[in-house]
Amino acid sequence: MSGASILIVDDHPVVRKGIKSLLSNYDGYRVVGEASTINEALEQFLSTQPEVVLLDIRLANESGLEALDAILDVDPQARVLMLSSFDDEEYVQRSLQAGARGYVLKGDSDAVLVTAIEAVASGRRALSPQVTDQLVEQLFGPGKGSGPGYDEVDRRMLGLLAEGASNGRIAEELFMSDSTVKRRLRSIFARLGVSRRAEAVAEAMGRGLL
Repeated sequence: MSGASILIVDDHPVVRKGIKSLLSNYDGYRVVGEASTINEALEQFLSTQPEVVLLDIRLANESGLEALDAILDVDPQARVLMLSSFDDEEYVQRSLQAGARGYVLKGDSDAVLVTAIEAVASGRRALSPQVTDQLVEQLFGPGKGSGPGYDEVDRRMLGLLAEGASNGRIAEELFMSDSTVKRRLRSIFARLGVSRRAEAVAEAMGRGLL
């Protein structure tokens, strides 16, 4: 394994210490920073420029998804690996759609975590074995019926576009941050091959997505 520089964002010192101890057993893996809040995560990210951010999906009184948005707003190319105690499908889906490169569980083996870090550092995706193949196909593989990779959230966003909804309204309706809405719309537009909202609606109607 080639190793990577890592920023650990977790509000539990014991968890951070455990991960540092684990990674010390592998050559080339360097923990270059630690953080427990969104502000600390941003400060550490900017000062250490890690190859991988290992980010807990739940922080004390804050959301790891908000931290993910904040980091990707600073650097859209940041490689973030979500770490969670929950294999809830919604958490996984929202994390990956927001721009995380992977999602692993705190209950996974040491080998799974280290392999996932290496994969994300190399620009690949990484998922916990407990995240099902069905979810992977739903998010990244061929979609059923009307088009590749369009899930119910995509369709809802397109429907709101057809109603003339602003990004702010879409964010409110779908419980997303503004930056997540922007990134998700860019992804939808790219898949549709369009650059404008009206074009997206017309193309979606033509493909039977609306």
